[in-house]
Amino acid sequence: MAPPPEARNRADGPVYGHLVQARDIHGGVTVNAAPAAAPVPDVSLDPPRPATAVRGRHDLLTTLREGMHGGDAVPHVLTGPGGFGKTTVAAALAEHARTEGWTVFWVRPDTILPSMLEVAVELGGTREEADRFRTAPRQAARWVWRHLDASPRPWLLVIDNADQPELLDPENRPGEQRGWMRSSPGGFVLVTSRVDDPALWAPATVHRVGSLQGRDAVNALVDHAGERELPGAEELAARLGGVPLALFLAGRILATHGVLFPDPNSLLAHLDEDLARLDELSAPLVTGEDGERRLLSGVWELSLRMVGERDPHAEAVLRALALLGPRGRTVPLRRLPLSGLLGHVLAPSEEPLDEAAFARTVNALVVHGLVEVDQRHEEVGLRLHPLVSETVRARLGADDTRLVVGVAELLAGQVDEDPWFELGAFAALNALASRVSVLGPAFLAETGLAEATAHIQLGQFAEAEGVAGAARRTAEEALGPDHPLTLQARHLIAEGLLFQEHVSEAEREYSALLEDRRRALGAEHPRTLDTRHQIALVAGMRDDWASAREQHEEILRTRLRIQGPEAVETLASMDALGYAAMHEGDLSAAEELFREVERTRERLLGREHRLTMNATYKLGLLALRRGRPSVARTHFLSVLETRRRVLGEDHPQTQLVRERLDGVPRPEPRNAGNSASG
Repeated sequence: MAPPPEARNRADGPVYGHLVQARDIHGGVTVNAAPAAAPVPDVSLDPPRPATAVRGRHDLLTTLREGMHGGDAVPHVLTGPGGFGKTTVAAALAEHARTEGWTVFWVRPDTILPSMLEVAVELGGTREEADRFRTAPRQAARWVWRHLDASPRPWLLVIDNADQPELLDPENRPGEQRGWMRSSPGGFVLVTSRVDDPALWAPATVHRVGSLQGRDAVNALVDHAGERELPGAEELAARLGGVPLALFLAGRILATHGVLFPDPNSLLAHLDEDLARLDELSAPLVTGEDGERRLLSGVWELSLRMVGERDPHAEAVLRALALLGPRGRTVPLRRLPLSGLLGHVLAPSEEPLDEAAFARTVNALVVHGLVEVDQRHEEVGLRLHPLVSETVRARLGADDTRLVVGVAELLAGQVDEDPWFELGAFAALNALASRVSVLGPAFLAETGLAEATAHIQLGQFAEAEGVAGAARRTAEEALGPDHPLTLQARHLIAEGLLFQEHVSEAEREYSALLEDRRRALGAEHPRTLDTRHQIALVAGMRDDWASAREQHEEILRTRLRIQGPEAVETLASMDALGYAAMHEGDLSAAEELFREVERTRERLLGREHRLTMNATYKLGLLALRRGRPSVARTHFLSVLETRRRVLGEDHPQTQLVRERLDGVPRPEPRNAGNSASG
C-alpha cells in the first residue's frame, strides 16, 4: 500500500544514538536501546613516594634489589604486623625501580580486578578486551599475565596490604600462582601482607619486617620531626618500641605542636600517662585514604578484626595476653589453662574451645603478627610487642569488665609461681582499674594488694609500701576501716617496713593491726594468724628466739587444726618454727621441720619453686651449723641457680645465698702437699 502523501521519512544532518520516525502507528511501541557502557573504574597504579629516608632496612632492600635485577623466579612477600613499615619498604623499592627505568604498578587487593585490567591496558591491551573480562576474573588473570610476560620493558608489580590473601585467589593458595600473584620473566612481583604464613605463600620468598632497633629508630623519629638533632629522642624511640608507625606519628606531633611539646621529653611525659594520647594528638594530622591504617589503634584493631572473622576466641585471648604480659613479658602457656580460660576469661561461644581450637586461635594470632612464640628454659610462651600490648590495654573499657575480672581471677589462682610475671600482670590490672571506674574500688584495692605482694617477694620493699598505701586509702574510703582489704593493706605496709629494717615501727603497726583483726575477723582467722606470725618474726629479729619459738609453736598448732598440714601458711609457720629451733640449738627438731617443709612443697609446688628453695636454703644453713660445708655448698648452689633464674641476680635473697656460698669453706684437694714434686 502506498504511503499517504503527507508522510515523510527523512532525516538531515548527523544522528547520535537512536532515531525513530513513525506516523499512524496504533498500539504500544517499545524501543530497546543498547545499555550504556559501564564507566571505567578510576584506579591509580602510582606508588607512594617515601617522605623521608628509609631507616634500618638496608639489608632487606639490598636483597630485594638483587632479586629484582637478578630475575628471581618467585615472588617476594613482606610480612609483619601492621604499622611495622612493610609498605614503606615496598615504596622504597618502587622508587629505586622507577629511577632505574622500570615501570611500576602499585595495586591494592580491594580493587585487584580493575587495577590489573588497567595494567594490561597500559601494556597494550585494548579497553574493549578489558571490559569483556570484568565479569570473568580467571580469564582476566590469564589475559593480564600474558601482557605482563610479553612486556618489552621491565616492570615492578607491588600488591600492597594483601591482608586477606583470598582476594588474590578465592579458590587456591596464593603461592600456587594461579590467581593474581604470579612470577613472570617480564618483571618482579612484591607483595606486602600481615599474614606471616610461609606455607601459604610458598614457594615465594618471605621476609618478616620487624621493629626498628637502636639508632635506626632514633634516626627515623628525627627524620619525621624534621630536625637534624633531637635531644631526648633515644628515650622516646625506646618508649615507642621502635615501631615505625609510632615513630612517624610522634615525629609529626613534634613537628606540628612545637609549643605544646618543644622536645621529645615533654611528649614522652605526656604519653607515659596514656599511650592512647598518641592517636588523639596525631589524628588531625593523618589525611588521605586508609586513615585507620595510619593510627596505632587502627592498625592493630584491623588485624584483630581480621583474625576475629576467622576465629571467635582470638580477640579475648589477645586482650587477656595484653593484661598478663605487659611490657613485652612472655606469658607461659601453662598460665593459660583451658579450664581457667573457659571458667574466667572467654564468653560462651557456639564453637567450644578445646586444645585443638586453642592451638588454632594462637596460630591465627601468630600468623597475623599480633603474637610471637617464645621458648625459654624449655618452656613455650606467647609474647606481644610492648606497644601492641599497651595499645590493646588502652582500648579496654567498661564493656570488657567480664574479661578483666576473669583474668584477675585466673591469675589469683596461680600466685607464688613467678613474682616478676605476677608483678607485671597485677600492675597492669591495677592501672586499668584506676582508669575504668566500673570495675569498682574493691577490684582496685585487690589488684593493688596483689601488686604490693609481688613487690615484697622481689625485695622491692619501698615500692610495696607505696602501692599498699594507695590500696589502703582506696579500701578505707570506699569499704571502711575494718574491711578485710583495708586490714590486708595495713599488713603489707607493716611488712614493707619490717623488711626495710624499721623493726620498731613495724612492730607497732602489727600490734595495732592484731587487735583490729581479732575484733573484725576473729582470733583464729587465717589473716589474724598472719599478723601473729609477723610479730613472732619480730621477736626473732630482736634475738628473742625463745619467745619466737613459743609463738610459732602456738600458731602452727592452730593452723594445723584450722587450715590443715598442706596450706601455704601452715608450711610457712613450720618453716619459721624450724628456724627458731635452729637458733636455739635444737638442730634435730629444726632438720625434721625443714625436711617436712621441703618434701611437702616439692610435692605440691615442684622442686624449683622459690618456696621449695627457701626450705633447701634452711637445710644449707643447718648443714653449716653441723660442720658439713660440702653438704651446705650443694644446697646453696642449687638455691642460687634457681633464685638467679626466678628472682634475678640483684634480688636480696639471691645476694644472700651468694654471700653464704662465698663464706662456705672449700674442701681441701685430695693429696694436697703430697705431690711428687713436693
